[in-house]
Amino acid sequence: MRLVPSGALRACTYVGLPLLLLLAAAPPAAARQAAAPTPLSAEWPLDAQHFDASRIWRQSQGAGVTVAVVDTGVNARHPDLTGRVLPGTDVTGQATDGRVDVSADSHGTSVAGVIAGSGTTGKGMVGLAPRATVLPVRVSADNAADPLALARGIVYATDHRASVINISMVTTDPDPQIRDAVAYARRHDAVVVAAAGNSGLTGNPVGYPAAFPGVLAVSGTTRDGGFWSSGESGSYVALAAPAVDIFSTRNIGGYLTKDGTSYSAPYVSAAAALLRAAYPSESAGQIIARLIGTADRPGGGSGRDDRFGYGIVDPLKALGAPTPASSANPLLTASGDGAPKAAADTTGGVPGGTVAVVGAAAVVTAAGAGGLLVRRRSRRRT
Repeated sequence: MRLVPSGALRACTYVGLPLLLLLAAAPPAAARQAAAPTPLSAEWPLDAQHFDASRIWRQSQGAGVTVAVVDTGVNARHPDLTGRVLPGTDVTGQATDGRVDVSADSHGTSVAGVIAGSGTTGKGMVGLAPRATVLPVRVSADNAADPLALARGIVYATDHRASVINISMVTTDPDPQIRDAVAYARRHDAVVVAAAGNSGLTGNPVGYPAAFPGVLAVSGTTRDGGFWSSGESGSYVALAAPAVDIFSTRNIGGYLTKDGTSYSAPYVSAAAALLRAAYPSESAGQIIARLIGTADRPGGGSGRDDRFGYGIVDPLKALGAPTPASSANPLLTASGDGAPKAAADTTGGVPGGTVAVVGAAAVVTAAGAGGLLVRRRSRRRT
C-alpha cells in the first residue's frame, strides 16, 4: 500500500445540520482589512464567478492565523511567500527548519502558495488567505515518507499552535499512528483538512487521513463546478474545491500549473483560515460547521453525496453565516440527510505530544499522479 501528495504536475444549501447551525449570536462586523493584491487571470478559482476573492478579502484575509503545511517543505524564499513562512521542522532526518523544498513537483511550495501567496511582486500569485502564516512541516524529501513521519508532523503542527493543518497526502492504509495524531490535533482544536486523493479512475480506494473521524476530506472540482473524475469519492468526503489548472508557486522560483486534490485541500484550509481570523473565539467544530453548512451543492440539492460531500466550499457565504450553536465537530456527530456517521474514535490519542508506534517498516513512495502512497511491508508492535 502506498501514501500520496495528491496532485499531478502538468506541463505548463445550506445543507442539513439544522441544530448545528442555529443562530447563537450575530456574526461580528468585519474588521478593517488591508488592501489586498489583485489575483492573476490564471488564478481562476479566485475570480468573481467562483470564490469572488475581492469580496472575501473585505471581510478577512487570514491575518494572525497559522496554517501548517505538512508536506515536502516550503521554499520560503519565493517572492510570493517571503514573510509568510515561519521556521518549522523537518522530520525526514535532514537538518532543516522546513523552509526548503527540493521535491520534483514543488509539492509543498505549491500547496503553500494556494493558501497564502501574497502577490507581493505585483505580478505574482495570490493565495486565498493572503495574510495567513504558513508553518512548514517537512515530512517528505521528495514524495517519499513513512507513516511515523506524517504522524510526528501532525503532532508538531498541533504543539506549535497551528489552528489549521493541511495534509495533501493520502494512504490506503488506516495507519493507527496517523489516526492517533489526527485525534490529538482535533482534541487541541485544530481544523484538520486532507486531500481525498487522485485514484478515482483506478479503483477509488478509501483514502487516509481524509477518512479518519472529524477530518475535512476534500474532493476535486472542474472549472465549471463539475466533479473532477480523477479525484476520489466516498462517504467520508466532506467538501469539494477546485482541482484543475491550479496556478501556484514553484520551488525553484516562478510558477506552474497543476491538477489534483492536493490543491483542492489548501483552498479549504485557506477558507478555514479566513474564518478563524474573522471569528477567533469560535471552535474548530464551529468553523467546520460554517464550511459544510454553507457549501454550494451542485444542482441545488440538499444533504451530501459521495462526490461533493456537502458541496463546493464557499468562503464568502461561510463568512456571513450565523454562529453555529454547537461547538462540537459536526463531522463526528452528523447523521441523517445522507450524512455519514463517523466511525467511533476509540484511539487513545497521542498523550504528551508523542505518537505511539503501533506499526513499523512502512515506506512511502511517490505516485505517478502525484501524492504520497504508503506501502506497508510488515507490521510489528514496538
